[in-house]
Amino acid sequence: MKAFRLIILFQVFCFVSAFSQLTDTQIRDLKGGRVKPDFSPVYTLPFAKGSKFLLIQAYNSKMSHKNELSLDFKMHKGSKVCAARAGVVVATKADSDVGGLKDEYLSQGNHIIIQHNDGSRAMYWHLQKDGVLVKVGDTVLQGQHIGYSGNTGYTAFPHLHFQVQDKNGSDIATRFITKKGIIYLRPGKWYRSVKQ
Repeated sequence: MKAFRLIILFQVFCFVSAFSQLTDTQIRDLKGGRVKPDFSPVYTLPFAKGSKFLLIQAYNSKMSHKNELSLDFKMHKGSKVCAARAGVVVATKADSDVGGLKDEYLSQGNHIIIQHNDGSRAMYWHLQKDGVLVKVGDTVLQGQHIGYSGNTGYTAFPHLHFQVQDKNGSDIATRFITKKGIIYLRPGKWYRSVKQ
């Protein structure tokens, strides 16, 4: 039993050493087995450093994200959109200039899709016409300016729809670096992009 406790304490020590921002409560929760460390990738917010935007919908929000793990940031048309994580561009669309709440607009959203080194893909939707600055095959860095927000596709107002799927096409929740540390975002809050 003593050896088991030593192993657990060593694992907690290693985790705490890697993530020194843990509070005493978080350490107690880890030691007590109430939570498990989250080693998922950390994303930067998908807009220019220093910019601040309101998150209007988050994971499973009732308006239009029911059973969907995606985020909607309210943005003026022409706001800079930046890569939240490094990867390779695998799809783009930039020729649409229409949007609204009709089914006919579902396929009209300008977008960028970036594949990460673990096979997951980040999707940036509703970009403005000719608002895509990258092309398929480009390698992009985290924080790189890749496009401009808009109001194309199935949308009620200008915003950026951000979504990540794993290599099997299932939605996954993502953590972001913020002024308050590495967190999962909550709707109704303003977030300012900071450098990782």
